[in-house]
Order: sequence, then structure tokens, then C-alpha cells
Amino acid sequence: MSTRIVHLSDLHFGSEIPGIVQALIEDINTDAPDLVVISGDLTLGARIGEFRAARAFIDTLAAPVLAVPGNHDISPYQLVQRFADPYRRWRAFISPDTEPVWRDRNIAVVGLNTAQRIAFHWNWARGRVSGNRLARLVRRLNDVPDGVTRIVVTHHPLLPPEDHATLPVVSGAAAALDALVRCEVRLVLAGHLHRGYARLAMPDGRGPLIVQGSTATSSRVRGEPNAYNIITISDHSGASIVARIWSGGRWVAREAALPRARTTQSGSGVVTAHSMPH
Repeated sequence: MSTRIVHLSDLHFGSEIPGIVQALIEDINTDAPDLVVISGDLTLGARIGEFRAARAFIDTLAAPVLAVPGNHDISPYQLVQRFADPYRRWRAFISPDTEPVWRDRNIAVVGLNTAQRIAFHWNWARGRVSGNRLARLVRRLNDVPDGVTRIVVTHHPLLPPEDHATLPVVSGAAAALDALVRCEVRLVLAGHLHRGYARLAMPDGRGPLIVQGSTATSSRVRGEPNAYNIITISDHSGASIVARIWSGGRWVAREAALPRARTTQSGSGVVTAHSMPH
């Protein structure tokens, strides 16, 4: 048995490129995945029109969608709403839950909300893994039956790219990684940096493979083309990950493979990242 996931991130409706959006819808529906995961920042400024556009996009997808909010999905303009009820528009347009769960016989995908309404430093966009949210995540992961591949979805990265080690990660990342190792999580899907990469959580090969997504549909690219990931998880051969890159007006698979150092043996099989963008 295998499960196929499309991993999107940083759609940023409000700065979307319409032609890319339409081609992405067609690409995903043609691929017919079992689940579409969106790792945050569905909107640019949490405006109602942007949430409506994100909802319309989700409604065009044939597969079920699991989404977690990002820092851009909390309004920077409506400050009363930000502090009193930051996910009001998220609940109205996207989902009643900011930490959804999706399961089949092969995998369990669990959301972790890393967005924060306020922080005691200047960079509120950085995000945070709070103690309460981490404890709730651990309880949910511990409820997953043995033999089921555990996958966590966040918006903010738990590790920076290896070639830019000084890029900021989410506050509380170290504690979160320790917990994910103990819970035998195999994959973490995230975004925020608009860079696609994958790296192991621990230098000794323990823990999950951290899989980052670039921006799928926004003009706010940061030195990389628009891209998204296709992940296939098999109960026999583990997981394979391929990036789809926007190139020349169409979506294409990138052929260059990751180094062998990014392949790890896990209790659920071999996890191999085949074609992530750099």
C-alpha cells in the first residue's frame, strides 16, 4: 500500500500568479494524490479577499486538503482581531482547526501551528513552538498505531538549509526536534523561507527528514523558481520525494538527486529524497 501527498507551501494569495495557479490545479488533479498538504501562508496579509481566493483554490482540488496557518495568515492590520481572535478568518474560510489530523492505514499527518500573535522580540514572523502545542502534538503522535508512518506539518522551519545555516528557525525548534525523535516521526513538512531543501534532523541520522517547500504560486520568490513537492509513502519501500518546478510555463520534475547523506533508514523503511530544489 502507498499514499501519495502533494506538499504545497506559501501560496500567498494576494501576490499569486494566476497562470501558475491554474496550471498547479491541473497538475495536482491530474496526479490525483491521496492528500494535499499546505504548510502555511495561504494569504499575503490575512485579508478577506485573500482568504476567499485561497478557499476557491482549495475547492478546485479533488483530493482532501490539510492546512496549517503561517504568520501571514494572522492579520497585521486588524490588531484587535490579531490579539483577541487571530484565527477568526482562518476558521471562517479554511478550517475550524489550526492543527488538523489526517490518517489512512499507511500514514498519520498531524498539524502543528507555529504562528504566534505576539512575541517579546521584534521579529513576530519567526514563529514559536509553544509548550502547550508541543505537548498536544506529542499526545496525538503517541496515539498513532505502530507501523503507521508519522508525519508532522508546520509552517516555520525546524532547521535552516545547510548552505545558509544562519537563517532563523522557529523559536523552540530544539525541543520540538527532540520530541519528534522520541515520537519516531519520519517526515516534517514546512515552508516559510521560500526555499526548497531537505536535511536530516540529527547529524547521526536519527529522527525525521525535514522537507521544506518553496513558494508554490506567489511572485515573492527568493532566488528559486516556484515549486512544490510530491511525496509517496509506501509500507514496503519507505518514502520518495520529488520536486515539481515551474519552468518555461509548465510544471516539470527536477532530475538532480540529493546526496546520499540525505537518505536514512527508519523503522518505516528507507526515506529517500530524490529531487528537491536547491
